[in-house]
Amino acid sequence: MQPNENLNITDLLTSWRSGSAQAKNQLMDALYPLLKRQAVAALSKCAPGKLSLSATDLLHESYFRLIEQRAPYQNRAHFLAVAACTLKRVLLDLIRERDAEKRGGALDFVSLDWIEPNQQSSAHSPLHLTQLINGLEQLQKRDPDAAQLLELRMLGGLSNEDAAEVMGISVATAGRRFAFARAWLAR
Repeated sequence: MQPNENLNITDLLTSWRSGSAQAKNQLMDALYPLLKRQAVAALSKCAPGKLSLSATDLLHESYFRLIEQRAPYQNRAHFLAVAACTLKRVLLDLIRERDAEKRGGALDFVSLDWIEPNQQSSAHSPLHLTQLINGLEQLQKRDPDAAQLLELRMLGGLSNEDAAEVMGISVATAGRRFAFARAWLAR
């Protein structure tokens, strides 16, 4: 998005927070494609073919949770960060529900090689989504910024540039933190 569009999104967020239904509709029209990409990325990375949920359904469930919050979003980047966290919570709730003992407790695994889609497949060991979330929680205690960056990149589907913008850091710093977080999680 151009700086103009970022300002427009921020204005729409402010109007929405003030109760404007028109602003909410305009905001969703503007951000829907990006949110849909986040949902597609989250489903393909965390539960490829394992949940009976489409990316559209995941996006809509996340949307309902987002509008219930009506948090004071500061700008586009802040909204996208909250949206990524909301996607994570929805997915985690669905995985936990599916993995419940009364549902057979079947475990599905994802590979860490999806962390960087442009790289060739590597020999990472499989990882269950709940293990990923637990690892992120442990990393949060050690390095909250690295954990947030990893969450935005892995579960939010944000690019390194977008994640850097959300966190208010340089792209180079985001790259270093991501490399650290990825290595720490793989360990």
